[in-house]
Amino acid sequence: MTSIEGIKKILATSQERSFPFHMAEFGLDLVVHEGVFPPEQFVGWRWATEHFPAVQGLDVLEMGCGFGLPGLHLANTGARSVTSVDISARAVANTSENAKRNNISNLEVFQSDVFSNVPPDRRFDIIFWNLPSQFAPVDYQHGDDLERGIIDPGHLLLRRFISEGPHWLKQGGRIIIGFGKHGRDDILMNIVRENLLESSILIQGSSETRTATYRLIQIHRPLESAHVRFDQSQALTERARNVYPAGVTRVSVGSLPIRERNNRISIYAHSGEGALVRDVDGNNYVDFHNNFSTLVHGHRHSGTIAAIASQLERGTCFGNATAADVALAESICERVPSIERLRYLNSGTEAVMFAIKAARAMTGRTRLAKLEGAFHGTYDWAEVSTRSQPGNWGESPNSNPPYLNTPPHVTKDVVVLPLNDVERSRNIIERHGSELACIIVDMLPCAAGMIPLDDSYLAMLQDVAQKNGILLISDEVVCFRLGYHGASAARAFQPDFVTLGKVVGGGLPIGVVGGKKNFMEAFAPQDSAPVPQGGTFSANPLSMAAGRAALAALTATEVDRINALGCYLREQSEDVAAKSDVAICVQGAGSLFRFHAKKTRPYNYREAHHNAIESEVLRRLQVGMLERGFYVAAPFWGSVSTSMGKSHIDDFLDAFRTCLSEIPAIKEFSIGSAS
Repeated sequence: MTSIEGIKKILATSQERSFPFHMAEFGLDLVVHEGVFPPEQFVGWRWATEHFPAVQGLDVLEMGCGFGLPGLHLANTGARSVTSVDISARAVANTSENAKRNNISNLEVFQSDVFSNVPPDRRFDIIFWNLPSQFAPVDYQHGDDLERGIIDPGHLLLRRFISEGPHWLKQGGRIIIGFGKHGRDDILMNIVRENLLESSILIQGSSETRTATYRLIQIHRPLESAHVRFDQSQALTERARNVYPAGVTRVSVGSLPIRERNNRISIYAHSGEGALVRDVDGNNYVDFHNNFSTLVHGHRHSGTIAAIASQLERGTCFGNATAADVALAESICERVPSIERLRYLNSGTEAVMFAIKAARAMTGRTRLAKLEGAFHGTYDWAEVSTRSQPGNWGESPNSNPPYLNTPPHVTKDVVVLPLNDVERSRNIIERHGSELACIIVDMLPCAAGMIPLDDSYLAMLQDVAQKNGILLISDEVVCFRLGYHGASAARAFQPDFVTLGKVVGGGLPIGVVGGKKNFMEAFAPQDSAPVPQGGTFSANPLSMAAGRAALAALTATEVDRINALGCYLREQSEDVAAKSDVAICVQGAGSLFRFHAKKTRPYNYREAHHNAIESEVLRRLQVGMLERGFYVAAPFWGSVSTSMGKSHIDDFLDAFRTCLSEIPAIKEFSIGSAS
C-alpha cells in the first residue's frame, strides 16, 4: 500500500500543474480543465483504459467520466454506445468537449449522482466505475484532513453502486470496477456478498511509472439457468417441422433436448452484437459458435456493417464486375503468399470443387487423395470417408460413400489417407501416385477432431506430391484464421491451390479458389477455359465489400491476440477438467478449439471417434453450457472472435466448471472410468 506521505507528495506535485492542459492518448486529442480530474489519478485511469476488455457492439455505462477516459476510447473502438455520467457539471462539460474534438458521436454524457438521472428504460452490457479512493471503515481514525481526503470512508457510495447496478444490466451483463491493490478488499467483498453477487479479478498489473498494482474486478449475478425460457424457439421448431425435412434447414443446424425435454428444439436467433447473440425468447449467449467460425469479429462488426450499408446504397448485385471485387482480390493476393490469381464462388464447397476440377485439368489425372474424417464440403469426391465409423473404416482406410447410392466410381476415384500417419500415408500415395491429380489437406481438420497436422506429416505430403507430380490443395475455409497470411503460410506449407470462405466474406456467402498463376490458368481464357467457372452471385458486391472490411480489421495484432485467447481457453479448460476428475481434453490451434470426451488428446481421426457414452457426455455439456449462456457448435467446438477478451474466456471457464460439478452424466465420466 502506498504510504500516506507518498500520496501527499504526489498530490503536492500534481498541484503545480497549470490548467487547461492538453494530451494525446489512445489516438485521442484531449484537453483537461481544472477541477475535473485529479492528475495524480491519471496513471491508474490510463492503465484501466489500456486493459479494458473488448466492448465491440456493447452498450456501456461509465460512472465518473472526468475528462472522458476510458469512455471516449471505448466509444472509439467498437462500443455500440457509451453513456458517461458524473456528479460534476465541469466533468460533464469537459467530456462533452473532448467528444466533439474527436468527432465521437456514439457517446452521450450528462450529470448524474450514480444512477439518479439515468433513463429508467436503459440497460447496459457493462457498467464501469474506476474507484478513485481507498475505502476504510466508518470508524477509521484519520491522521489529518488531507488523509481524510485520501482514505475515503464514503464506502456507502460503493454500497449503493453495487446494490443498484444489477438493475441496469442486461441479461448476462456485468459491473467492472477499477479497484487498486491498496483497496480494502474485505469491504468490497462484503458488499458483493450482501447483494448475492459474485466477483472475480479480470486483470491486474502495474504501470511503467508507478509501483502500485491496478486491477479490474468484474461483478455479476450468479449464473442461473432457471430464468431461461425457450417458448418462442419451441413454437418455431414446431412450425419448421411442417415445412423442412427433419424440421431444419441444414444438417449442421440441429435441435437439442433442452432441459431434458422429450421434444428436441432448435434455438432460433433474433439478433447479435459483438460477442453476444440473442435468441427469439430474449436469452443472451456469449457466441463461441460464430456461425461455424465465420464471424471472426463477432456480430455487427462496425466496419463490416458500414461497408455493407455503403454498398446497399448503390445496389445489391449486377451483371457486371465491380471495383469491390478487384479490391478484395488485391487484398487477398497481397496477404496470402500462395495466391497469385483467384476466382470467386459462393461457398467453401464450390471453392473446393473448382480446385479439384482445376487440378484434374492441369494434370490430366482424375483421382484424388484426402485425409480420413476430414470435411471439405459436399462435392461428392471431397465428401468421401468424412463420416467413417469403426464398422466400415477398414484397415486401409476404406473409401466410404458419403450418401445413399453414391455412384461407385466416386469412391474408386478417392484414396483415403490415415491422418498423421507419415509412413502409411507415404506408401499409399506412392502406390497410386501416377493416378492422383491432387491431395486436399486441411491444417486443422475440424470434422476429424480438429487435430493439428504434424510438421513431419506436412513435410511428407510436400515431398511425395512434388516427386509424383501431384498438386496440393490447402483447404483453409475454416483454418485461414490461424495466421495473418493464412494457415499454410503459418505452417510453412506451399500448396498449389488454396480454398477460402467464411472469414473472408465478412459474414456473407463467399468462396475463393486461388493459387499459383500457372495453375490458375485452368480458368482461362474466358470463352474456352479447361475449367469453365461462373455463378450468378459469384463476386456479388455485398460479399466483396464485407470481406474487404473484415480482412482489413483482422490485423496481425488481432490474429495474435485471439490466438493467445484460444490457447488460454484450451489449456485452462483441460486444467478445469483435470481438477474435476472428468475425462475431457481439448484439441485445436490458434483461436479454434474442439472438446473431446477423452482422457488424452487424440492424435488421429480414429482416436477422436466418440462412442455412444462419450457422445452423450459432449451433448450434455453443450446443452449445459447453452443453458448457462454460452453457445458452441455441436458436438462441442467453437472459435474466439475479436469482439472477445480474457473476461469472456474466464466466464466460459466458470460455466464449464459448473457443468462438470452439477450435471450427473458428466460428473460420473471420471478419468478413471473413461476408455
